[in-house]
Amino acid sequence: MGYDPATDASYARFGTDYTTAVMAIVETVATVTNRNTEELSPLYATVDPEALVDLVASNRETPVEVTFSYEGCQVTVSSCGTVAVESPNG
Repeated sequence: MGYDPATDASYARFGTDYTTAVMAIVETVATVTNRNTEELSPLYATVDPEALVDLVASNRETPVEVTFSYEGCQVTVSSCGTVAVESPNG
């Protein structure tokens, strides 16, 4: 995981499988919000994680970014295999 102070965003990379991508989102949001992953609401209450992973994994030749709010953070998932999470305070 990395951090960019200019954008106040934390970044993580993920593979193309469902579990890796979903865990990258949840773990990065947990880190940014300084909470345990178990304390977060289920990701599926915000976005359909299966559809999200299918979208970004199936469009590797055409860049795709999906941005949504989760736990007060702005989350951007990219088909290049990255998750960017902007702090709710940013």
